[in-house]
Amino acid sequence: MSDGTMILLIFGLIALLGGGTTALALFIARRVREKKEREYTCEIVGTVVRFRRGGIDRPASVCVRYEVDGQIYECCETVKLRSEPIKIGSVLIGQRKTAKIATHVGARVRVAHLPNDPSKAILADSTGLLNE
Repeated sequence: MSDGTMILLIFGLIALLGGGTTALALFIARRVREKKEREYTCEIVGTVVRFRRGGIDRPASVCVRYEVDGQIYECCETVKLRSEPIKIGSVLIGQRKTAKIATHVGARVRVAHLPNDPSKAILADSTGLLNE
C-alpha cells in the first residue's frame, strides 16, 4: 500500500470516527428527550423569567417559572430553533433561525412535568436538536 493511500485511509477513519460519535450523541439526545416527553405527562403554563442570548461559545437559554400546588419551580433549557429559508425569487440565499417558543421575559409557555415530582420539567414546545 502506498503512503498516499495509507494517509487517505487514516484520514477517512478519523472522519468516520468523528461523524459516528456525533451521530451517536444526537441519537442518544433524541431518545432521552422522547422518553421525557412520554413520562412528563402533566402540563402547566409558566412564565419566562430570564433569557440569555446565545453566542459563538454557547446556545441561547431560557428559564421559566411555574407553580404546582402552591410550590414555585423553575425550568431552564436551551432554546430550540426552527430554520426558515430566505429566498430572492426561487434562489435560496440563506436561512433565518427563529425560536420555537417565546423568549421575552413575561411570555407564557407550556411546561410539562413529572406527575409525582413537579421539580423535574421540560419546556413542552421546545423540541428538536437545533440550537443557536
